[in-house]
Amino acid sequence: MSNYTGNRCPVCQKIFTDKDDIVVCPDCGTPYHRACWPKEGCVHAAEHGQFEWRPDNAPEAEEPVCPNCGAHNPPGAHFCNHCGVPLPDHPENADRPQPQQPPRPAYDNPAYSAGPAGGAGREPRIESYAAGPDGVYRKALGPEDAVEGIKVKDWATYLGPSGLYYLIQFYRMQETKHKVSISISALLLGPIYLFYRKMWKEGVIFALLDFLSAVPVFLAMLVVSDAPLVSNMSTDWLPTAMNVGMFLNYGAMLVRTLFALYWYRNTGIRRIQAVLGREGGEQQRQDQLALCGGTSIPAVLGYLAVCVAFSILLMFLGVNPTAVSSLFTM
Repeated sequence: MSNYTGNRCPVCQKIFTDKDDIVVCPDCGTPYHRACWPKEGCVHAAEHGQFEWRPDNAPEAEEPVCPNCGAHNPPGAHFCNHCGVPLPDHPENADRPQPQQPPRPAYDNPAYSAGPAGGAGREPRIESYAAGPDGVYRKALGPEDAVEGIKVKDWATYLGPSGLYYLIQFYRMQETKHKVSISISALLLGPIYLFYRKMWKEGVIFALLDFLSAVPVFLAMLVVSDAPLVSNMSTDWLPTAMNVGMFLNYGAMLVRTLFALYWYRNTGIRRIQAVLGREGGEQQRQDQLALCGGTSIPAVLGYLAVCVAFSILLMFLGVNPTAVSSLFTM
Protein backbone atom coordinates (compact mmCIF):
# COMPACT_ATOMS: atom_id res chain seq x y z
CA MET A 1 0.00 0.00 0.00
CA SER A 2 2.83 2.37 0.75
CA ASN A 3 3.91 2.19 -2.93
CA TYR A 4 0.76 4.12 -3.88
CA THR A 5 0.44 6.49 -0.92
CA GLY A 6 0.77 10.08 -2.08
CA ASN A 7 -0.25 9.33 -5.68
CA ARG A 8 -3.59 10.26 -7.26
CA CYS A 9 -6.42 8.02 -8.33
CA PRO A 10 -6.91 8.73 -12.08
CA VAL A 11 -10.73 8.67 -11.68
CA CYS A 12 -11.51 10.77 -8.58
CA GLN A 13 -8.12 12.56 -8.49
CA LYS A 14 -7.92 12.09 -4.70
CA ILE A 15 -4.59 11.29 -3.03
CA PHE A 16 -4.17 7.68 -1.90
CA THR A 17 -3.70 7.12 1.83
CA ASP A 18 -2.44 4.11 3.75
CA LYS A 19 -6.06 3.24 4.69
CA ASP A 20 -7.49 3.24 1.15
CA ASP A 21 -8.67 0.01 -0.51
CA ILE A 22 -6.71 0.01 -3.78
CA VAL A 23 -6.91 -2.19 -6.87
CA VAL A 24 -4.31 -2.25 -9.64
CA CYS A 25 -4.70 -2.76 -13.40
CA PRO A 26 -3.00 -6.10 -14.22
CA ASP A 27 -1.80 -4.82 -17.60
CA CYS A 28 -0.19 -1.44 -16.86
CA GLY A 29 -0.08 -1.25 -13.03
CA THR A 30 -2.29 1.85 -12.70
CA PRO A 31 -3.83 2.00 -9.16
CA TYR A 32 -7.47 2.90 -8.44
CA HIS A 33 -9.73 3.15 -5.40
CA ARG A 34 -11.77 -0.04 -5.48
CA ALA A 35 -14.93 2.03 -5.72
CA CYS A 36 -13.42 4.02 -8.64
CA TRP A 37 -12.40 1.07 -10.80
CA PRO A 38 -14.21 1.78 -14.11
CA LYS A 39 -16.72 -0.77 -15.32
CA GLU A 40 -15.31 -0.48 -18.82
CA GLY A 41 -11.77 -1.16 -17.60
CA CYS A 42 -8.53 0.77 -17.18
CA VAL A 43 -8.45 4.36 -18.42
CA HIS A 44 -5.18 3.51 -20.17
CA ALA A 45 -6.60 0.45 -21.98
CA ALA A 46 -5.88 1.94 -25.41
CA GLU A 47 -2.21 2.36 -24.46
CA HIS A 48 -1.62 -1.10 -23.00
CA GLY A 49 1.59 -2.54 -24.39
CA GLN A 50 3.20 0.91 -24.52
CA PHE A 51 2.19 2.53 -21.24
CA GLU A 52 3.44 1.52 -17.79
CA TRP A 53 2.26 3.39 -14.69
CA ARG A 54 4.92 5.13 -12.63
CA PRO A 55 4.55 6.85 -9.23
CA ASP A 56 4.11 10.63 -9.39
CA ASN A 57 7.36 11.16 -7.51
CA ALA A 58 9.34 8.47 -9.36
CA PRO A 59 12.70 9.58 -10.78
CA GLU A 60 12.99 9.82 -14.54
CA ALA A 61 14.10 6.50 -16.00
CA GLU A 62 17.64 6.48 -17.32
CA GLU A 63 18.48 5.37 -20.81
CA PRO A 64 20.32 2.02 -20.59
CA VAL A 65 23.70 2.14 -22.33
CA CYS A 66 24.72 -0.89 -24.40
CA PRO A 67 27.85 -2.59 -22.95
CA ASN A 68 28.91 -3.61 -26.46
CA CYS A 69 28.55 -0.55 -28.70
CA GLY A 70 27.83 2.22 -26.17
CA ALA A 71 24.53 3.22 -27.79
CA HIS A 72 21.73 4.75 -25.68
CA ASN A 73 18.45 2.81 -25.64
CA PRO A 74 14.87 3.63 -24.53
CA PRO A 75 14.09 2.89 -20.86
CA GLY A 76 12.96 -0.70 -20.36
CA ALA A 77 14.57 -2.05 -23.54
CA HIS A 78 15.43 -5.76 -23.49
CA PHE A 79 18.07 -5.59 -26.22
CA CYS A 80 20.26 -2.90 -27.74
CA ASN A 81 18.37 -1.27 -30.60
CA HIS A 82 21.54 -1.06 -32.67
CA CYS A 83 23.68 -4.19 -32.15
CA GLY A 84 21.19 -6.61 -30.54
CA VAL A 85 23.23 -7.34 -27.39
CA PRO A 86 21.10 -8.09 -24.25
CA LEU A 87 21.05 -5.07 -21.94
CA PRO A 88 22.18 -5.91 -18.37
CA ASP A 89 19.83 -3.30 -16.86
CA HIS A 90 16.75 -5.32 -17.81
CA PRO A 91 15.74 -7.93 -15.18
CA GLU A 92 14.95 -10.59 -17.82
CA ASN A 93 18.56 -10.43 -19.04
CA ALA A 94 20.12 -11.10 -15.64
CA ASP A 95 21.09 -14.66 -16.61
CA ARG A 96 22.18 -13.85 -20.15
CA PRO A 97 25.93 -13.78 -20.94
CA GLN A 98 27.25 -10.25 -21.39
CA PRO A 99 30.12 -9.01 -23.60
CA GLN A 100 33.49 -9.23 -21.89
CA GLN A 101 35.01 -6.15 -23.51
CA PRO A 102 34.72 -2.84 -21.60
CA PRO A 103 32.01 -0.40 -22.72
CA ARG A 104 32.96 1.72 -25.68
CA PRO A 105 31.69 5.29 -26.07
CA ALA A 106 29.22 5.65 -28.91
CA TYR A 107 31.26 8.41 -30.50
CA ASP A 108 34.09 5.93 -31.05
CA ASN A 109 31.79 3.77 -33.17
CA PRO A 110 31.50 4.91 -36.81
CA ALA A 111 28.03 3.34 -36.98
CA TYR A 112 26.66 6.07 -34.73
CA SER A 113 26.39 9.82 -35.04
CA ALA A 114 25.92 12.44 -32.34
CA GLY A 115 22.57 14.00 -31.63
CA PRO A 116 21.87 17.75 -31.74
CA ALA A 117 23.89 18.38 -28.60
CA GLY A 118 26.75 16.16 -29.69
CA GLY A 119 26.12 13.76 -26.83
CA ALA A 120 23.07 11.61 -26.07
CA GLY A 121 20.61 10.57 -28.76
CA ARG A 122 23.12 8.78 -30.94
CA GLU A 123 21.60 6.82 -33.81
CA PRO A 124 22.92 4.48 -36.53
CA ARG A 125 24.39 6.36 -39.44
CA ILE A 126 26.17 5.20 -42.57
CA GLU A 127 28.25 7.09 -45.08
CA SER A 128 28.66 5.96 -48.65
CA TYR A 129 29.31 7.33 -52.13
CA ALA A 130 26.82 7.70 -54.95
CA ALA A 131 26.93 8.95 -58.52
CA GLY A 132 25.15 12.16 -59.45
CA PRO A 133 24.96 14.53 -62.42
CA ASP A 134 28.21 16.19 -61.36
CA GLY A 135 30.12 13.00 -60.62
CA VAL A 136 30.59 10.97 -57.46
CA TYR A 137 29.48 12.58 -54.21
CA ARG A 138 29.49 11.58 -50.55
CA LYS A 139 26.12 10.66 -49.06
CA ALA A 140 25.25 10.16 -45.38
CA LEU A 141 22.18 8.25 -44.23
CA GLY A 142 20.63 8.86 -40.84
CA PRO A 143 18.44 6.55 -38.74
CA GLU A 144 15.19 7.63 -40.41
CA ASP A 145 16.49 7.29 -43.97
CA ALA A 146 15.51 4.17 -45.92
CA VAL A 147 17.56 1.41 -47.53
CA GLU A 148 15.39 -0.86 -49.69
CA GLY A 149 12.33 0.79 -48.15
CA ILE A 150 13.37 0.01 -44.55
CA LYS A 151 14.66 2.58 -42.08
CA VAL A 152 18.36 2.45 -41.23
CA LYS A 153 17.61 2.14 -37.52
CA ASP A 154 15.51 -0.99 -38.16
CA TRP A 155 18.26 -2.48 -40.33
CA ALA A 156 20.80 -1.78 -37.58
CA THR A 157 18.67 -3.57 -34.98
CA TYR A 158 18.11 -6.58 -37.25
CA LEU A 159 21.69 -6.97 -38.51
CA GLY A 160 23.43 -6.87 -35.14
CA PRO A 161 27.23 -7.48 -35.35
CA SER A 162 28.91 -5.90 -38.42
CA GLY A 163 25.68 -4.08 -39.23
CA LEU A 164 27.52 -1.07 -40.67
CA TYR A 165 29.29 -3.23 -43.27
CA TYR A 166 26.05 -4.84 -44.43
CA LEU A 167 24.17 -1.54 -44.53
CA ILE A 168 26.81 -0.10 -46.85
CA GLN A 169 26.58 -3.17 -49.11
CA PHE A 170 22.78 -3.05 -49.21
CA TYR A 171 22.79 0.67 -49.96
CA ARG A 172 25.25 0.09 -52.82
CA MET A 173 22.99 -2.65 -54.23
CA GLN A 174 20.01 -0.30 -54.04
CA GLU A 175 21.82 2.46 -55.90
CA THR A 176 23.51 0.29 -58.56
CA LYS A 177 20.70 -2.30 -58.96
CA HIS A 178 23.40 -4.98 -58.91
CA LYS A 179 22.88 -8.35 -57.25
CA VAL A 180 26.51 -9.47 -57.29
CA SER A 181 28.78 -8.63 -54.36
CA ILE A 182 31.80 -10.62 -53.20
CA SER A 183 31.57 -12.13 -49.71
CA ILE A 184 34.89 -13.49 -48.46
CA SER A 185 33.13 -14.97 -45.41
CA ALA A 186 30.79 -17.00 -47.63
CA LEU A 187 33.78 -18.15 -49.72
CA LEU A 188 35.90 -19.33 -46.80
CA LEU A 189 33.23 -20.55 -44.37
CA GLY A 190 30.56 -21.87 -46.72
CA PRO A 191 27.41 -23.16 -44.96
CA ILE A 192 28.89 -22.11 -41.60
CA TYR A 193 28.55 -18.46 -42.62
CA LEU A 194 25.00 -18.97 -43.90
CA PHE A 195 23.87 -20.65 -40.68
CA TYR A 196 25.67 -18.01 -38.60
CA ARG A 197 23.67 -15.27 -40.33
CA LYS A 198 20.41 -17.25 -39.93
CA MET A 199 19.95 -17.92 -43.66
CA TRP A 200 18.38 -21.31 -42.98
CA LYS A 201 17.21 -22.23 -46.49
CA GLU A 202 20.49 -21.27 -48.16
CA GLY A 203 22.49 -22.99 -45.41
CA VAL A 204 20.67 -26.30 -45.88
CA ILE A 205 20.91 -26.11 -49.70
CA PHE A 206 24.67 -25.51 -49.73
CA ALA A 207 25.29 -28.06 -46.98
CA LEU A 208 23.54 -30.66 -49.18
CA LEU A 209 25.50 -29.53 -52.25
CA ASP A 210 28.77 -29.89 -50.32
CA PHE A 211 27.71 -33.37 -49.23
CA LEU A 212 26.71 -34.48 -52.74
CA SER A 213 29.94 -33.18 -54.27
CA ALA A 214 31.91 -35.15 -51.66
CA VAL A 215 30.06 -38.48 -52.07
CA PRO A 216 32.55 -39.83 -54.67
CA VAL A 217 35.40 -38.95 -52.30
CA PHE A 218 33.67 -40.77 -49.43
CA LEU A 219 33.28 -43.86 -51.64
CA ALA A 220 36.93 -43.66 -52.67
CA MET A 221 37.90 -43.53 -49.00
CA LEU A 222 35.92 -46.72 -48.39
CA VAL A 223 37.53 -48.39 -51.41
CA VAL A 224 41.12 -47.67 -50.38
CA SER A 225 40.24 -48.82 -46.86
CA ASP A 226 38.95 -52.19 -48.24
CA ALA A 227 35.64 -51.62 -46.45
CA PRO A 228 33.19 -54.55 -46.79
CA LEU A 229 30.42 -52.13 -47.83
CA VAL A 230 32.06 -51.52 -51.25
CA SER A 231 33.90 -54.81 -51.70
CA ASN A 232 31.87 -55.78 -54.81
CA MET A 233 31.40 -52.28 -56.23
CA SER A 234 32.92 -51.32 -59.59
CA THR A 235 35.32 -48.40 -59.20
CA ASP A 236 35.99 -47.49 -62.85
CA TRP A 237 33.62 -44.56 -62.66
CA LEU A 238 34.99 -43.13 -59.41
CA PRO A 239 37.77 -40.88 -60.87
CA THR A 240 35.29 -39.22 -63.23
CA ALA A 241 32.73 -38.82 -60.44
CA MET A 242 35.37 -37.26 -58.19
CA ASN A 243 36.21 -34.70 -60.90
CA VAL A 244 32.52 -33.88 -61.38
CA GLY A 245 32.10 -33.49 -57.63
CA MET A 246 35.13 -31.19 -57.49
CA PHE A 247 33.69 -28.90 -60.19
CA LEU A 248 30.30 -28.95 -58.48
CA ASN A 249 31.99 -27.88 -55.26
CA TYR A 250 33.87 -25.06 -57.01
CA GLY A 251 30.65 -23.90 -58.67
CA ALA A 252 28.81 -23.82 -55.35
CA MET A 253 31.66 -21.83 -53.79
CA LEU A 254 31.54 -19.29 -56.63
CA VAL A 255 27.76 -18.85 -56.49
CA ARG A 256 27.57 -18.33 -52.74
CA THR A 257 30.57 -15.98 -52.81
CA LEU A 258 28.87 -13.74 -55.38
CA PHE A 259 25.26 -13.88 -54.15
CA ALA A 260 25.37 -14.49 -50.35
CA LEU A 261 24.99 -10.79 -49.57
CA TYR A 262 22.08 -10.49 -52.01
CA TRP A 263 20.31 -13.43 -50.36
CA TYR A 264 21.03 -11.97 -46.93
CA ARG A 265 19.52 -8.64 -47.96
CA ASN A 266 16.37 -10.30 -49.31
CA THR A 267 16.02 -12.45 -46.19
CA GLY A 268 16.36 -9.35 -44.03
CA ILE A 269 13.76 -7.43 -46.05
CA ARG A 270 11.19 -10.22 -45.66
CA ARG A 271 11.77 -10.67 -41.92
CA ILE A 272 11.87 -6.96 -41.08
CA GLN A 273 8.70 -6.24 -43.05
CA ALA A 274 6.97 -9.14 -41.29
CA VAL A 275 7.93 -7.79 -37.86
CA LEU A 276 7.00 -4.19 -38.68
CA GLY A 277 3.62 -5.38 -39.96
CA ARG A 278 2.68 -6.92 -36.61
CA GLU A 279 0.71 -5.15 -33.93
CA GLY A 280 2.59 -3.85 -30.90
CA GLY A 281 4.65 -0.97 -29.63
CA GLU A 282 7.89 0.33 -31.11
CA GLN A 283 10.03 -1.24 -28.40
CA GLN A 284 8.34 -4.60 -28.85
CA ARG A 285 9.04 -4.53 -32.59
CA GLN A 286 12.66 -3.57 -31.99
CA ASP A 287 13.06 -6.50 -29.60
CA GLN A 288 11.56 -8.84 -32.19
CA LEU A 289 13.92 -7.51 -34.87
CA ALA A 290 16.91 -8.17 -32.62
CA LEU A 291 15.72 -11.72 -31.93
CA CYS A 292 14.90 -12.77 -35.49
CA GLY A 293 18.06 -11.12 -36.85
CA GLY A 294 21.63 -10.99 -35.61
CA THR A 295 23.70 -14.17 -35.56
CA SER A 296 23.35 -17.73 -34.28
CA ILE A 297 26.24 -19.60 -32.66
CA PRO A 298 23.96 -22.60 -31.80
CA ALA A 299 23.16 -23.06 -35.51
CA VAL A 300 26.89 -23.17 -36.34
CA LEU A 301 27.56 -25.66 -33.55
CA GLY A 302 24.65 -27.79 -34.76
CA TYR A 303 26.05 -27.89 -38.30
CA LEU A 304 29.53 -28.78 -37.04
CA ALA A 305 28.03 -31.50 -34.83
CA VAL A 306 26.38 -33.07 -37.91
CA CYS A 307 29.72 -33.00 -39.74
CA VAL A 308 31.48 -34.68 -36.82
CA ALA A 309 28.71 -37.29 -36.56
CA PHE A 310 29.08 -38.10 -40.26
CA SER A 311 32.84 -38.49 -39.88
CA ILE A 312 32.28 -40.95 -37.02
CA LEU A 313 29.79 -42.84 -39.21
CA LEU A 314 32.44 -43.21 -41.93
CA MET A 315 34.80 -44.71 -39.36
CA PHE A 316 32.15 -47.26 -38.40
CA LEU A 317 31.63 -48.12 -42.07
CA GLY A 318 35.27 -49.11 -42.32
CA VAL A 319 37.29 -46.02 -43.33
CA ASN A 320 40.95 -46.48 -42.40
CA PRO A 321 42.64 -43.09 -41.76
CA THR A 322 46.07 -44.51 -42.62
CA ALA A 323 44.87 -45.86 -45.95
CA VAL A 324 42.93 -42.68 -46.70
CA SER A 325 46.05 -40.55 -46.29
CA SER A 326 47.53 -42.26 -49.34
CA LEU A 327 44.47 -41.24 -51.37
CA PHE A 328 45.25 -37.53 -50.89
CA THR A 329 49.01 -37.84 -51.44
CA MET A 330 48.78 -39.55 -54.82
